[in-house]
Amino acid sequence: MKVATETKENVELWSRPMEFSLPKGLIGLSDVNKFEMLVNEEELPFMWIRGIDRHELGFVVIEPSQILNDYIIEISDEDIAALGIQDSQDALVLNIVTIPNGESLESATVNLIGPLVINKKTLVGRQIITCNYQKYTSKHPLLQNSVSN
Repeated sequence: MKVATETKENVELWSRPMEFSLPKGLIGLSDVNKFEMLVNEEELPFMWIRGIDRHELGFVVIEPSQILNDYIIEISDEDIAALGIQDSQDALVLNIVTIPNGESLESATVNLIGPLVINKKTLVGRQIITCNYQKYTSKHPLLQNSVSN
């Protein structure tokens, strides 16, 4: 994957469709609260989220529907209230992809237990632990049971 840079050559490759806030940050990174999404059409369905004030902090993310047909998360009432979600259509769900250093895409995993849930209307999100976390793993092989095109 390419790394998002600010060179003129790459500016046209990357779009920034949204900025969003995670008031509680990510699990283990509570001090980073503002993020931007970076999209390169050549890399879809993979996208990046990057700290607005900390560009060195970036994560590859994917919408779960791109890899699983049966990923249904249960969200606590507290998380729903905090996010102000009125309808499931209001929620954007993203899962963080991990590719171990020096490894290939075949070794990539997806965190299905701790997705990011973002209210599409308010652009406020939260990394949650799903209530039905027992059904999933934080290291689901990316290419296992992938959706067929």
